[in-house]
Amino acid sequence: MSSFLLFCIAQLPTSHNFFSFVRDSTQTTFDPFCTSPPIGPFTSDFQDREQIRHFVVTRIDDPPSGSDLEACQYALLDERSITDQTVVLAHSYSSLSMRDPETMTEDELVQWEIDCDEDNPDDSWREWRVRFDDADSLSTHLCFESDFTVKLYNDDFVAAHTDADGVLQLKSALKAYEDAFSDD
Repeated sequence: MSSFLLFCIAQLPTSHNFFSFVRDSTQTTFDPFCTSPPIGPFTSDFQDREQIRHFVVTRIDDPPSGSDLEACQYALLDERSITDQTVVLAHSYSSLSMRDPETMTEDELVQWEIDCDEDNPDDSWREWRVRFDDADSLSTHLCFESDFTVKLYNDDFVAAHTDADGVLQLKSALKAYEDAFSDD
């Protein structure tokens, strides 16, 4: 599994440690793997997701030697993270490749299979807010793509497994997927 860069746009206690920590937009070196605690106090100058995405794509295009960082993903601690124990995981993807075949007509499916044989660059980002204890599992599903991963890009599927606070209930989503798969 690869590592995610972690951004923080809220002032949080330093006890939260996920992935390779990015402190500010001028940072040019990164911990090649998970940042080791403790993390000293800092003030982040990241303001929004567009700034973070630009940073990820431009700074991690060529990851540090020996690193498993990738320019297609990041994690974000925000003002909610400290109160509801959640983290936002984001992943870039090819909107063509991540279409759900179960939602296509037969003609669309044939054309999709032809189109997917080509190398399709990432053209979109998707975010999921999950509980801290689900972050590792979600990152594994995103890094090691499977049929379930495609469901994570399906708006209806994600909405059906997201609670009223906007938190993806990953365990129930996976169980629903496995139950539907075993019924076939």
